[in-house]
Amino acid sequence: MCPAELPEWFLRATLTPAPVVTGAESGVEQSMNSWLSRFGKRVTGRTGMRVLIGSLALLLVAMMTLLVQGNGEKTVTYTELLQIAAGSGASRVDIHGDRFLIEQADGQRAVGLVADESLRKELASRFAEAGVAVEFAPAVSSGERAAGMLGPFAVLAMVGAGLFVVQRKRQKGHFTELSQGLQRMAVRFDDVAGMDEVKESLNETVEFLKDPEKFARLGGRAPRGVLMTGDPGTGKTLLARAVATEAGVPFLSASGSSFQEMFVGVGASRVRALFAEARKVAPCIVFIDEIDAVGRARGRNGDSAAADHDQTLNQLLVEMDGFDHTVGIVVIASTNRVDVLDPALLRPGRFDRQVVVPLPDVRGREEILHVHSRPIALGQEVDLARIARCTPGFSGAELANLLNEAAIMATREGAESVRHEHIDRARDRVLMGLERKNVLVDEEERYATAVHEAGHVTVALLAPGTDPIHKVSILPRGRALGVTQALPEKDRLMVRKEFLEDQICLLMGGRAAEIVVLGTMTAGASDDIQRAASLARRMVAEFGMSDLGPIGLGGDTHGRSQALLDRVEETARTIVEAQLARAVQMVEVRRAEIDALVKGLLEQETLDADEIYACFPADRRSPAPAPASAPAVSRAA
Repeated sequence: MCPAELPEWFLRATLTPAPVVTGAESGVEQSMNSWLSRFGKRVTGRTGMRVLIGSLALLLVAMMTLLVQGNGEKTVTYTELLQIAAGSGASRVDIHGDRFLIEQADGQRAVGLVADESLRKELASRFAEAGVAVEFAPAVSSGERAAGMLGPFAVLAMVGAGLFVVQRKRQKGHFTELSQGLQRMAVRFDDVAGMDEVKESLNETVEFLKDPEKFARLGGRAPRGVLMTGDPGTGKTLLARAVATEAGVPFLSASGSSFQEMFVGVGASRVRALFAEARKVAPCIVFIDEIDAVGRARGRNGDSAAADHDQTLNQLLVEMDGFDHTVGIVVIASTNRVDVLDPALLRPGRFDRQVVVPLPDVRGREEILHVHSRPIALGQEVDLARIARCTPGFSGAELANLLNEAAIMATREGAESVRHEHIDRARDRVLMGLERKNVLVDEEERYATAVHEAGHVTVALLAPGTDPIHKVSILPRGRALGVTQALPEKDRLMVRKEFLEDQICLLMGGRAAEIVVLGTMTAGASDDIQRAASLARRMVAEFGMSDLGPIGLGGDTHGRSQALLDRVEETARTIVEAQLARAVQMVEVRRAEIDALVKGLLEQETLDADEIYACFPADRRSPAPAPASAPAVSRAA
C-alpha cells in the first residue's frame, strides 16, 4: 500500500518528526517514548499495555479492510466484463495474470477474475478493439500475495516488540543492580571510618543476610528495614554499600525521586518492578537513597500529583510489609528529612530500626582522615590528629574535600608532598571562597573593614565563652570583605546560655567597633546582624532561655497568637541590643589595642594568632595547636 492510500490521521501520527530527547536512550527508544508521550501521557502500566494492544488491533483491522476492499474497487463477473468491453465506459485495463483491473471513465474501478486463458485473450482483444489502453503486468504469485498480506502484521509486530522493550526499560531503568560490581566497589566496613556504633548496629543486618535461618530458629526475625538518618555527607550511602559487600549479596540501588514521573501510575509500577526483581535475586539489599522524595506524609492536598504520590507510597508500604520472614530482602533507606516521612513508613514491620549517622567526633575525624589520605602524598610534618582537633563539625565528605583541595594546590605548585600550609590554604578556600586578589578596594573601605574585624577580635579575646582566635584578614574572599577565624578547642554537644550570649556579642563586635571608632555604621555588618538575630530568636523560641520561659515555638508558628510572636521578637531584639551594648563597652576599654591591630591589618592584610596577641599582650590565652582547618566565625560583607 502506498502512503497516499493511508488515512491522513495515520500519516500525521507516524510521519511527524519526534521531539529531541536527551539521555542514555537509543533513537528507537526515543521515538517510542515520543509516540507514547503523544498518544498516552496519562496512561501507563498494565492499563497502558491494554490500550496499546487495542489500538494496534483496530489499526490492523483497518489496514486489512483497506487491503480487501481495495480502496473502493468493485468486483464484477465475466458477463459484466463483456458488457464493459462492448460499451465505452472503460478508459484503461491492467491485466495481472487472471485479474482484470478496469478504470472506468467516471473514475470508478472494477476488478474481475478470468481463470480460462482463451477467454482472457478474447476479452483483452475486445478491449483493444474498442480503443481501450491495455497494460499487461507480471502475474503475482500466491506467495507474493501472502507476503503482501503479512507485511502489515510484521510492521505491527515490530512496533509491539519495541513498545514492550520500552515498557520493560521504563519499569527497570530507574534502579541499578550491583551484583557482579560488588568486588569492583570493594567498600567494606574497614573502609568506613569513624562510625563504630553505626557499624555495630548494621552488623546484625549482615548476619541476617548471610544466615537467615539463624534468626528464625528461635522464633525471632531480623529487621526488615533500616532507616539511616543524619546530616549530608556523613556516609549513609557508603554504609549501605559496605553492608552489601560484607554480606556478599546483590545490591539494588534506587533514588527516591526516580519513582516519580510525569506519567500517572508510573511510580507504583516502578515500586512493583523493583521488589519483583529483588525477590528474584534474594537474599539482597534494596537501597533507596533520599527516601523523603517518595515517603513524604500523605494527604497534603487534593491535586493529581499528590494523588499519584500517595499511590506510589501506598505501593511501597504494601511491598515492605508483605515480606516473608525468611525471604532475605532487607530495605535500607537514607534521608536527612526524617521529620517529613509518613508515620506508616516508620512503624515496626517496615523500618524496624532508625540508625542515626552523626557527625564524627575527634577520634572519628582522625580515622576518616587516615582513610582519605591513603592516596595522597602527605609531608612528614603533617599531623592528622592535629587536623582532626581543628575540624569540629566537619563531615566525612568535607574532610575528604579538604584533603583533595590541598592536594590540588600542592600539585599546581609543583610540590613533592602536601604540607600544612596547603591544608591551611585549602581550608580558607573551602570555608571562605576563592581569594579575590584583583579586587581594588578603596583605602577608606579597607580602613572600615579593618576596624570591623578588629572589633570581632576584641570581643573574642575578652568574652570567656569564645574560641581562641586563629587568624584575621581584610583580603576579600567570596562575598566577604574580611574575616575573623577562631580555633575551636573541642567538640560541643551541648551549649549553655552564657556561651550563646558570648557568640551574639562576638557577632556584634564589628558593629560595636564601627560605632566607637568610626562614629557611624556600615552595611558590612548585615550578615552578622542576621546571624545574631537568628540565634537570639532560637534562644527565646526553642531553647527557652528568656523571661518568656519554655514556650517551644520552633519553626512552626501555626496556631500561635500574634501577641506571643510579637513578644518573642521583642525579647530576641532585647538580647541582641544588650550584647551590642556589652560589645561597645569591650571596644571602648581596648581602644588603644584596636588601633594597633588596625594598623597591622592595613600593613599586612592578614595576621595570625601570634601577631594578634602581640597587639593584645594582656589578653593572650594559652597557646592552641597549630591549625590545619578552622571555621570562620564572622565576616564583613
